Amino acid sequence: MKRVLMVFYLLSVFSFLGTMIANGEEKSVPTLEEVVVTATRYEQKVEKIPAMVTVLDKDEIEASGAQSIPELLQFLGGITVRDLNGNGNNQVVDMGGFGESADRHVVVLINGRRVNPIDQSGIRWTSIPIENVEKIEILHGSGSVLYGDNAIGGVINIITKRIKEDQRVDFKLLGGSLETGKADIEIGFNKKGSGIQMGFCQFTTDGYRENSQASRENFYLMLKHKTEGPISLSFRMDSAYADYELPGSLTEAQMNQDRRQSITPNDGGEDEDISLSVSIEADFEEKGLFNITLNRRDEDRRSEIISWNSIMDFNIITHGLVFQYILDSFIHDHENRLTAGIDIYGVDYEANRNSGQGIYDHSRDTFAGYIQEEFNLSDSLVLNSGIRYESVTTKLGGVVGGNEVGVKFDDGEWAWNVGLAYSFIKDSKIYGRIFRSFRYPVVDEYMLLFTGAVNTNLKQETAIGYEIGLKFLKDKIRGDLRAYILDVSDEIAWNNVTFQNENLQDTRHTGVELNLNIRPFNILGIYGGIGYLNAEFDKGPNEGKRIPLVPEWKGNLGINIFPIKGLRIKTQYSFVGKRYFGNDYGNTQKEMESYDTLDIYLSYRLKNIEFFINGKNIFNEKYSDYGFYSSWVNSFNYYPMPEATFLGGINMVF
Repeated sequence: MKRVLMVFYLLSVFSFLGTMIANGEEKSVPTLEEVVVTATRYEQKVEKIPAMVTVLDKDEIEASGAQSIPELLQFLGGITVRDLNGNGNNQVVDMGGFGESADRHVVVLINGRRVNPIDQSGIRWTSIPIENVEKIEILHGSGSVLYGDNAIGGVINIITKRIKEDQRVDFKLLGGSLETGKADIEIGFNKKGSGIQMGFCQFTTDGYRENSQASRENFYLMLKHKTEGPISLSFRMDSAYADYELPGSLTEAQMNQDRRQSITPNDGGEDEDISLSVSIEADFEEKGLFNITLNRRDEDRRSEIISWNSIMDFNIITHGLVFQYILDSFIHDHENRLTAGIDIYGVDYEANRNSGQGIYDHSRDTFAGYIQEEFNLSDSLVLNSGIRYESVTTKLGGVVGGNEVGVKFDDGEWAWNVGLAYSFIKDSKIYGRIFRSFRYPVVDEYMLLFTGAVNTNLKQETAIGYEIGLKFLKDKIRGDLRAYILDVSDEIAWNNVTFQNENLQDTRHTGVELNLNIRPFNILGIYGGIGYLNAEFDKGPNEGKRIPLVPEWKGNLGINIFPIKGLRIKTQYSFVGKRYFGNDYGNTQKEMESYDTLDIYLSYRLKNIEFFINGKNIFNEKYSDYGFYSSWVNSFNYYPMPEATFLGGINMVF
């Protein structure tokens, strides 16, 4: 019945559009030359990059109504998102179809700074408030030459808001369903290239389920100074605090009885995160551009899983030093860009379980060097090639059950990339590339936190990928198409028989992604994305079986309507197909049901004030985007997602 209502709703929207378009005028979409930084680590035209790069700008971010970055990314055809708690505090982004280990196959950056942890805890998305984001660049597919470990499936670069010109104050206030509230304020001043900007955001929600309350506070400070010479200096501080409850999973019987209940009423956690970054950039023009960035990140986390008699305290300190050199020159009258750099990271990781039952003292030191050439074979054909070597030293130590543990791993891996991009018209391209990527095991894949057992035979994953694609931008149409094959060797997964992480089997990930945006009239925009992905085991006892939690099909369709000046009406339909439950590597059990949702966003801007309302899942689809199968008790376990929710608010700029 809900799907019938969705179809009726969409037909009504198109009927309304037909009436408006009859009086409308066709209008080509004015476009600026699109420049991104993620794919090359410095500004480059998209048509010169042999890869698919998606850019989500400030307007798209605000109109999405998303309250977190993963919630925004789920609207792209080739990306799936899972939310274990339904309150945004435990979200996983999957690029390339890696299922349960998805968050360890994507590099996440904030202004180019890595934030991937060295354990299985995943990205702390609460430390990256969406209110502070200017745009997001997504590199689909490998980025290992420039970013190293984890970049097998893709790279997500979150670019925060820049210091505004002159003086400016932004204020945002919203509230709505589930006792959700948010307040955000930003203040900035800038004069002649030097300035200061700071912001504070507070968010609270009761959550959809019992024991799913969450709150977070974020603060940031930016300083920038441009000297009269070639040097620019910048400083940034980010502070985040999150306090959240963990509702846990429900069996099928429990979910049918009451999908909002929790059987883990005392589970929860809190995170505190402070990061500092100092950057010096020197642009000597024909002699090249130098950039040095130093950063430090301090994390304190507490996890109280009372249902499993486990309380864990973590303290993680990360130091980073990044050096980069870029030289634009000509070789025999052909444009050439050389990018070279060194990445140095050191991580000290301490964990304490149940006040001394297990004490862990780990560290990881990373040293990497890379070089990339972008050589213009002609005005419209670019050859991109690069290579990286990354050495990692991982030390695992601790005392578990009175027994002292100490192990050291010294590893090194190569990554490389060769690609061609041909720009057949301005801002459009066809491309192809071949690449090699890698991923190192994280510390708690090597060593189990509950027992202290270490798998000394665990190896890093490696991957070879083949990719072709098309980008088209002309007048009223923009499209991005990508097809790829990714062969992964020694993929790491949990073995329910041996109770450890192992290099179980090789896998093959074959996929096609399409994102399309059409603006046929001044009052109308239509966009959508679709992704097909066949991720399966390529060898071993599960040969030919699909990787759990990876849907074959995913898609979305959206409509933007601008009926009068200042008014925007946006509606979006999303679909996620069937996939096997987590742990079901043999595909012997039933699949998780597919689901579809419909969202709506309305806003009206009057000079410097904007009023908005956002409805998510407005037809009350009852679904779970994550679940796992327990063979011990023959049980299917679900994490129910919220039904219809509505938020409204005001945004003011002074």
